[in-house]
Amino acid sequence: MREGLAATAIAAGLLLAGCSSGATPPTQPELPQRAAPQKSLTASDPCTLLTADQLKALALEQEPKQVDQDGYKGCEFGSGTPDGPGWTAFAAADENRTFQQFAEQHKGAQQLDVAFYPTAKVNDEKGCTLALDVSDTGTLLVRALVRPGAPIEVGGGCEAAIRVAEEIIQTLPDA
Repeated sequence: MREGLAATAIAAGLLLAGCSSGATPPTQPELPQRAAPQKSLTASDPCTLLTADQLKALALEQEPKQVDQDGYKGCEFGSGTPDGPGWTAFAAADENRTFQQFAEQHKGAQQLDVAFYPTAKVNDEKGCTLALDVSDTGTLLVRALVRPGAPIEVGGGCEAAIRVAEEIIQTLPDA
């Protein structure tokens, strides 16, 4: 009987030793690091983030207009008619929230790389929103909403947002 108790005690001790081996609990995955130069987000007019040639290449033929979306002062670029077939893109500098803060606030955000910049993607009823880590002091926000009947080459909302973000990165000056 004592031998059985001793064996049980030894087995329990080994089991407890394995549980307290100093292994650390799992942590949040590390956010990707920026692999391209830091960009300046201090553009005075967000409607200058895309050049006329870039707008033409993206088939965004409406006159860009400054708008306020969800508290962000940015620029809306459009194609087609406001309620008809076409698509819109919105771009703004978020100088109050870093990429890490955006990713933490949007727990379901998918992380990807856009032109060597870590990006958090949220796709919801407002469209596809990208937050790009282009600066240590803020993020570049790009949102695209593709309406039914938009040209097939535009793709879906996230494909359109990525194309716009890639173009804007080319116009942003290095910090």
